[in-house]
Amino acid sequence: MKNNTRIIRPDFLLTVLFFSFVMSFVQMQVAFSQVKINSPVTLPMKVSDGGHLMIKATINGVEGNFIFDTAAGLNLMTKKFADKVAGLNKLDGTYTAHRATGEAITAELWKANSINIGGLNYTDQLVSIIDLDFPFDGLISLLPFRNTPITINYKTKSLVIESAKSLKALAKTGQSVPLQLADDREKALDVFAEVKVNDKLTLQVSFDSGAGAKVYRFNSKLMKPLGIDTTKAEVKYNKSEFNPEKRSKYYTTTLSKVSIPGTDVMMKDTKAYFLEGLIYDGIMSMDWLGEVLTIDIPNRRLLIN
Repeated sequence: MKNNTRIIRPDFLLTVLFFSFVMSFVQMQVAFSQVKINSPVTLPMKVSDGGHLMIKATINGVEGNFIFDTAAGLNLMTKKFADKVAGLNKLDGTYTAHRATGEAITAELWKANSINIGGLNYTDQLVSIIDLDFPFDGLISLLPFRNTPITINYKTKSLVIESAKSLKALAKTGQSVPLQLADDREKALDVFAEVKVNDKLTLQVSFDSGAGAKVYRFNSKLMKPLGIDTTKAEVKYNKSEFNPEKRSKYYTTTLSKVSIPGTDVMMKDTKAYFLEGLIYDGIMSMDWLGEVLTIDIPNRRLLIN
């Protein structure tokens, strides 16, 4: 009778044990490289007269005042502020972004060693620099929060970086709205969601915390299907901050109803602007959605409490 029992060689056992050890070590390194927050981190947020959300952040050890802008795409520093920041590493390539009106802006990119927000360090962050005179030091985009849920709390005027436990509690009590991500080659990140306008059109709009308060812009091509008479709407022109020779035509009118499908969130008789050349269906401020808004990019949802 033939014996089919195979003998496992000692060198094979050593290989298996070594491989298991390596995999365990890698998994440990991955776990340790991720910052775990046991409790939510809250930082003060000032709301300007125009509704812009101002927070403090530190880039490579230099503190500044920044607008938290969910539609900025990437982090931005003014040249005046950037001149004070050491250790910025310039990348060889550039990045071409488009403003909502389609205006192309090509930006040089730098890597910051860290952006500290609320005492938490976000390392190797992309930043751009612009030579314009702003009353603030730049914009903080959603890029640092790609893997971290954050809450805009209009009631307490604070920005909250959520823990797993606090996020679970918010999800239990809040209404959930699906988010669509505009994730451009890991260089820019924006969020979009669907809204219903005048109970006629379901549109995908950019949620823009940097637009200010009560700013609602839509594509002028949507006026006809919405039954809006352009001859009865107020017409104005707006100059570009980046190119004074470029002007955008927009119409001002009133929308009878704007709502979020699947929720009880809505507003009525709302002043809105319809822009020619807008590359999106719309861009909307976020203050109308609720007092406590959690942007959960990992789970692609907005929680409204």
